[in-house]
Amino acid sequence: MEKRVALYPGSFNPMHVGHVAIARWLVECGSFDEVRLMPSPHNPLKPSSSSPSSDWHERLEAIRQACMRNNLDIAIEDIEFRLPEPHYTYRTLEALHEREPDTAFVLVIGADNLAIIDKWYRGREILAGHEIWVYPRKGYDTGRLIEEAYAKGALGIRKINAPLIEISSTEIRNAEARGDLSMEKFKA
Repeated sequence: MEKRVALYPGSFNPMHVGHVAIARWLVECGSFDEVRLMPSPHNPLKPSSSSPSSDWHERLEAIRQACMRNNLDIAIEDIEFRLPEPHYTYRTLEALHEREPDTAFVLVIGADNLAIIDKWYRGREILAGHEIWVYPRKGYDTGRLIEEAYAKGALGIRKINAPLIEISSTEIRNAEARGDLSMEKFKA
């Protein structure tokens, strides 16, 4: 029997309460043998300044510490920090399958990412070759996006019912840059 791993990619820079809520839901839903956060050094669809990649060891350690503080029993997948740029999800999934051929990776993404999956490198191949779980995002019709994904050949896709917490790492970084400490309460 194949091992099932939920693979939750993102910047996690910094990790915040929304990330924790989704990760906790994935662990508690009972559908996976393992849940892995997969920090990305840089999203190729975003300008490099939007996701600063400070020392990656420090960033991974900050994520590990956030997981410990929040009692999250999850692994940190650092493969993208060792792969050549650009960090395309398709290439990352290929590398993971090569390393772990008996593992079924379920990609966990937000509805905002599902809305732009056609802009991803080989996005339709990701849809056709991997199960995808989608968490809702404000301003996106998740049900319609899932229907469209099936029309594009999705293998298996479903909406998850994790708590919806509207905060982003970018908002936290921007507040910190302004010297505004009001967003500190959202950090994990």
